[in-house]
Amino acid sequence: MLNNVSDTLRIDTAVLEAWRADEDYDYAREMVQSDFSLREWIYMQIDNIFSWIFGSRFYTDNSTFIWCSVGVVFIAAVLAFIYYKKPVLFGTGGRTVQEYEVTEDTIYGIDFPAKIALAMERCDYREAVRLTYLYALKDLSDAGRIDWQPYKTPSQYIAEVGTPEFRTFSNHFLRVRYGNFIATEELAYEMQRLRHTVINTCVNASEGGEQ
Repeated sequence: MLNNVSDTLRIDTAVLEAWRADEDYDYAREMVQSDFSLREWIYMQIDNIFSWIFGSRFYTDNSTFIWCSVGVVFIAAVLAFIYYKKPVLFGTGGRTVQEYEVTEDTIYGIDFPAKIALAMERCDYREAVRLTYLYALKDLSDAGRIDWQPYKTPSQYIAEVGTPEFRTFSNHFLRVRYGNFIATEELAYEMQRLRHTVINTCVNASEGGEQ
């Protein structure tokens, strides 16, 4: 048996430190998580852009206001895009919209009472609303209360007549005709009632004053 055998396995600390300093031997770096954050990087890029656009001094003093304004504009843009793609989501009062082909309107050569009665019989209340409005325009035109022209808008007739009843009457027509609001039986009868009120107020009253 050999005694006092010297230990031949010795660590060379200088070589060990050299290896530790050499990145080729730094195997532990693959285990370390990166501090990189995509969200922070994007924020920094936007921050630099704003600083370049507004100037570093102005941006530093008003950064909160600028970021809030950008947020409001972004939200408004998103809502506008959604409204453009899905306008039905923004319907008011739980009302639904209905497809309707808009054709040219005329007040001449039409038997309005018969046409309106036929539309009510077949439950075509949208057509009944349209015809009732045109019927009123014909009476107003015949009485000289409006200057009917095919290119004129309901807003122009509202300005010519100038009564609250006719404004309400016209707004119902606009919502159904061009706003794609669904027309109900109640609305069709309401339009007929308003037509009588408008004619009695604007036509019959003026004829009585002339006599």
